[in-house]
Amino acid sequence: MCLAHHHTPCYPRSMRVHDIAARLQSLLTHPPTPGLTSLPFGSVFCSTSHTLRSVVVLWSAAILVLSGKKTIWRGAERMQAEPGQMFLLPSQIDIAVQNELDPTTGHYLALCLPFTEDMVAAAAAGCDSNNSAGLHSLESLRVDCDEALTMSVGHMLDMARFNPQNTRLMKLCSEEILELIASRSSALPSLWQATTTWSSRCAFLISLEPGRSWSAADIAGKLGVSERSLRRNLQEESAKFRHILQSVRLNAGLGLLQNGAANVGEVAYRCGYSSASRFAVLFKERFGVSPSEVLQYNAVPRQSLAES
Repeated sequence: MCLAHHHTPCYPRSMRVHDIAARLQSLLTHPPTPGLTSLPFGSVFCSTSHTLRSVVVLWSAAILVLSGKKTIWRGAERMQAEPGQMFLLPSQIDIAVQNELDPTTGHYLALCLPFTEDMVAAAAAGCDSNNSAGLHSLESLRVDCDEALTMSVGHMLDMARFNPQNTRLMKLCSEEILELIASRSSALPSLWQATTTWSSRCAFLISLEPGRSWSAADIAGKLGVSERSLRRNLQEESAKFRHILQSVRLNAGLGLLQNGAANVGEVAYRCGYSSASRFAVLFKERFGVSPSEVLQYNAVPRQSLAES
């Protein structure tokens, strides 16, 4: 059975959250490798409250808020997450996001833990699919982040610090976290369902190389189907290849900007745009803010980050 009740003795939530935040901040301040692109997680650290519309996670993920408050909207639905709270985001779900600063620390900090299709498949295999009814609401995506799960996240951050190039070890850490999530949430079947759509599989492949000049035929070949079949399957999901391509590129760009990319021109190039100005126009049309504004939101001096 996937969902279980746990009564694990734990330290006060604020102490556990502070410990995780301190480990993540240490990695952000002194990354073990250039940037954090080789590590199996992302983060958002900002010093300005802001709202982004039409955000899509490229891989299904768990979000753990460590400082400040995150509010997400999907249509008329609304959910808030405060420090120490975790929730799941299925791939390709379109949401609006507001990140608010903590009045004490003066910043917002969250950890994003992405999971590949095979990880989600393995974790969902032991879940009761009958529990998936009604899991399409935002509230159903919350995860009970108790001491055991928090310790597992902390262990991953420690391993990322001391063994950043050991991809097998990093994958095992991610799998351990997802297994713990599976026993604390009934949303794994929903996560698996979202991960295995044709739209999600296309998005996943494109996200591996967002700067590549992808065609529908390229993706169809990698998925083992004809281009015609791929387009038909996408149409049944009310999706179009060119929309998926643009969405992945722009959301990949958002992720790079949030993780400390050097400049907008570099991000545009890495996401398949030869024109930085064209990238900036499309970016603002989608998210409601410009790439340079996102850089400003996340521009935090390393000294203040280390001292927070």
